[in-house]
Amino acid sequence: MATKLTDSKIRALKAPEVGQIEHADADVPGLRVRIGVSGAKTFILRRRWAGKVRNITVGRYGPRFGLADARRKARALLSDLESDKPPPAPKGRSVGAAETIRGMLPAYLAAKAHLRSIADTKRILEQNVLPELGDRLADTVTRGDVTKLIDAIAQRSPSRARATLAQLSAFYTWALPGLDRMLANPCRDARRPDKLPARGRVLTADELVGLWKVAEAEPLPWGAALKLLILTGQRRNEVFWAEWSEFDLEDGEWTVPPDRAKNAVANVVPLSPAALAVVQAIPKTAGSEKLFPSRRDGERGASGFSKAQARFRKALDRVLGRKAGEHWQMHDIRRTVATGLQRLGVRFEVTEAVLNHVSGARSGVAGVYQRHDWKVEKREALERWADFVAAELAKGAQHD
Repeated sequence: MATKLTDSKIRALKAPEVGQIEHADADVPGLRVRIGVSGAKTFILRRRWAGKVRNITVGRYGPRFGLADARRKARALLSDLESDKPPPAPKGRSVGAAETIRGMLPAYLAAKAHLRSIADTKRILEQNVLPELGDRLADTVTRGDVTKLIDAIAQRSPSRARATLAQLSAFYTWALPGLDRMLANPCRDARRPDKLPARGRVLTADELVGLWKVAEAEPLPWGAALKLLILTGQRRNEVFWAEWSEFDLEDGEWTVPPDRAKNAVANVVPLSPAALAVVQAIPKTAGSEKLFPSRRDGERGASGFSKAQARFRKALDRVLGRKAGEHWQMHDIRRTVATGLQRLGVRFEVTEAVLNHVSGARSGVAGVYQRHDWKVEKREALERWADFVAAELAKGAQHD
């Protein structure tokens, strides 16, 4: 909250133990005095210009530059900005986007391109961090800013909030050596969401049949996508962000490329006749390569999962004639497929290959020498699973 600053108030400000703090001036919009652990006090002007938030250094507080001088200079800068005159560049710095988190992100992703999780890193930072903090100068983000961001995400998804905090912290660990004015990683002391217990929810056969009926009543992209989740066991984002170029409809195969796979390992998913029929029934959208393009941006996949998930839960309860069933989410469909394959007698290694899990025989030294792709076995497994789903649907139809 802005307060009316005075020279006496500024002189009385105490240095923080870590990081830096700011006090906004009530007289001049955007004018702030910043004090770091050294005790040095600097006036800055924070304003949005050309669509980005800028922190403009006004001057160091001292005997020769007081509050009146800072206000006078800040008003002149505001007048320039209103006339579309670009803000002055700080000494030794560029005012360009390279100082913002958004501007630094390409270099960070390039530096971490060797990581298996780079696709997840890119997705989490772009979807969860850039909309709120992307245009902030990287060295002005505080632990309070991070806490506010993470708290907001945690209200929707605690697991996503924890993942976002981890990725943002990794970004700042990389960026910190180049941020002279930032003394500590702002994520270090930010509030962390509670760790949730591991999920073990598996849909029952009745719920699986009911969910298929829910999918039948849902328009694109939801109905077709739900069916593909059930028939293939792939991850939610791998389905909803799929592209037509990934599908070989003649051979009945879907290849999830490394840059979209969670573990950065390509996965060939054989399509059962039922899954192939679902894909073939999806109309192509002009100007978009996405199987399920966003209505607002054809280059992006569908979104809005939270609202859709809530709708699916209510619809499934109606189909099953119950008040409120045990909580479930879309990722539980993948666990249901894995459990179902095991119940059908599918070898564990084949189930892992279907799910594109790099573990067991596919991990470590064993994975270096074990190069079998399990394609034939995966096709047989997914066709057996599709037959099981069809049989359960037939049973459900007899009871209707």
